[in-house]
Amino acid sequence: MAEETRKQFCVDFQGCSIEVIPNFGDTDRFSPDAPSSGVCFDTRRPTAVHVSNFRPVKRVPWLVEAFLEATRGRDAHLVLIGDGPDQLAARERAREGGGDGRVTFLGERDVLPELLAAADVFALSSSSESFGLSALEAMACGTPVVACAAGGVGEVVTHGRTGLLSPVADRAAFARHMGELLFDRPRAEVMGRAARADALERFRRELIVEAYEALYRRMLERP
Repeated sequence: MAEETRKQFCVDFQGCSIEVIPNFGDTDRFSPDAPSSGVCFDTRRPTAVHVSNFRPVKRVPWLVEAFLEATRGRDAHLVLIGDGPDQLAARERAREGGGDGRVTFLGERDVLPELLAAADVFALSSSSESFGLSALEAMACGTPVVACAAGGVGEVVTHGRTGLLSPVADRAAFARHMGELLFDRPRAEVMGRAARADALERFRRELIVEAYEALYRRMLERP
């Protein structure tokens, strides 16, 4: 690995050099060129997609509320992929907020690249994330991310370039960001291209494997 590349993963902590190696994404499978055969929503409508296990930390009901706020009086679609303990609460929020026909629950699906590549926005509403692999997979598909700046998400998504980040507790800002990208497709496409390029430049598998190999070599060379 070139020294310039290796330095981007190094930080200094209380005088000790700590090398941080992030997760990688499968940028071959997760690609803007993913086939459209598995897409089950109307791509002509502005569409946001969310993928998770619907645990409380993912805040899917919160996301539904933000989406309804962002799209009030306008035609857009929220596609929720996955299953878990908060699904019933999310369905209730959608029904109470008049989201029938605009919020779709797909359950667990295996065709994630196709669904992510077809979306205009990937929405990540977690209150805590160690990294944000789902956001990276969306970026690899050329889809910009609207997320909360929780945990390691800010290390994956670059605000204003590959997506838009808001404070964890600021649902109004999250909704505003979602609306901005859903209803400004040219801007979303520009961010999507930047997201794909960033995924290739910083998180492709070969780069991360090389970082691990270089680290192991340096450890073995120590006395």
